[in-house]
Amino acid sequence: MFTGLYVLEVVKFNTQMDSFDGLKNKRYEHYGYMNIKFKTKEEACAYYDKYNPHMRKLNFYGTYESDWDPKNKLLYIVREDYDINGTIKQF
Repeated sequence: MFTGLYVLEVVKFNTQMDSFDGLKNKRYEHYGYMNIKFKTKEEACAYYDKYNPHMRKLNFYGTYESDWDPKNKLLYIVREDYDINGTIKQF
């Protein structure tokens, strides 16, 4: 059940795949959720933007998804919180 809060999902971008077939080789792999909650989507975006000044703003495209970071191949997506324990440390 949606708690009324938001979290940042952390996803790893797969740059090593030879081909994308949609079934076996996935472009993204779920990495976890950050251990921090936000009252609004905009608050989550501002938090990401503050700690990632080398990247485009999280909601640059209006999708609430970041670009993947060439340093660590991670990207962040604002998600509704369903009371799942966050396992990724905060920035």
